Amino acid sequence: AGASSFGAGSRFQGNILSATSAAFLTGSTIDGRVLVQTAVTLQMTTVTNPSLPPTANDVPTRLMDAASAKKEEADIKRKEATDKRAAANQKKEEAIVERAAADTKKKDSDAKTAKAQETRDTMLGEMTDVKMRQKALLLADAAIAGATVTKVKASFTAANETAACDDAYLKLGLISTLGACDISNTSPDRRHLLADTAYLVEILLSSAEVNQSAMVAALTSLSAAGISAETTEEDALVLLSTVPGIDNALLTTLKFDATAAAAATAIAAAAEANAVATETAAANLEIDAAATEKAAVDLATEATALDNEAAAAAKLVPPPSSPSPPPSSFINDSGAASLRAVVSTMVVVVVAALLLT
Repeated sequence: AGASSFGAGSRFQGNILSATSAAFLTGSTIDGRVLVQTAVTLQMTTVTNPSLPPTANDVPTRLMDAASAKKEEADIKRKEATDKRAAANQKKEEAIVERAAADTKKKDSDAKTAKAQETRDTMLGEMTDVKMRQKALLLADAAIAGATVTKVKASFTAANETAACDDAYLKLGLISTLGACDISNTSPDRRHLLADTAYLVEILLSSAEVNQSAMVAALTSLSAAGISAETTEEDALVLLSTVPGIDNALLTTLKFDATAAAAATAIAAAAEANAVATETAAANLEIDAAATEKAAVDLATEATALDNEAAAAAKLVPPPSSPSPPPSSFINDSGAASLRAVVSTMVVVVVAALLLT
């Protein structure tokens, strides 16, 4: 009977009471005092191990931790943005200085170029041969600009020198105003015997008028037309000295002015390139700094949002409950009654056993 009543108690205590039940049955066949001791053992070995559910405080705590981490990230990004802004401002100042220097050098270049062009015009004004004047103009402009001069020499068969020059420009794919044509050699005997004569034509082209890609295209066109040509790079001032009809004193002045203008133009071009590069770098740093500043603001906004969520979650946490009464020697109140019934049954069994002995 005691085992049956005790089994009822085992339904709410599980393995602990089942193990004690085995000890109780064993003791009941030996000695009543052992049964009493077993009952006491049952009471002493019953322990409480409740599982605690998560509290409502966990949500706001996690949100506050996330907000703190986001604030730290925002502070780091803000420091990075400050450094980038300082670098951008410094580069902007450098760009302003370099732009001013480039503008100054450009003014110097313009002034020296204007002076050289004035000397050129004076020199050309004293020349009467139109063809030689065109050649001198091309060479003088090339010298003033610091440009290179390419001489293209090839043989052309034509009715006269003018036709030979026209044919040369046609096969080069260029208009005649871009170059200066000169006939360096002719075949007078054949010229009288034949309708067409072979002419050795020299075309002077300046890089100030015909750039590198256009020059390559012109020579390719000439080759495609079946014309074999010889090309050489020439010094504009040296060639200018060979042009007839130029006043020597004016030529000397032009050489000086053209050299100064070409040097100033090269210096101005380099200064302009440096200014543009620095301005570009400053603009890129400005963009980077602005993007980093925006990222810092976004992180700070996220941190504020997390703070607000944490505050809202904290308001939803219920107030703490009143302190619980001291725990009983058993697991909980619901199981206490059943356990007391078991113990009472055990005592009855013990007494019955003593009476039977």
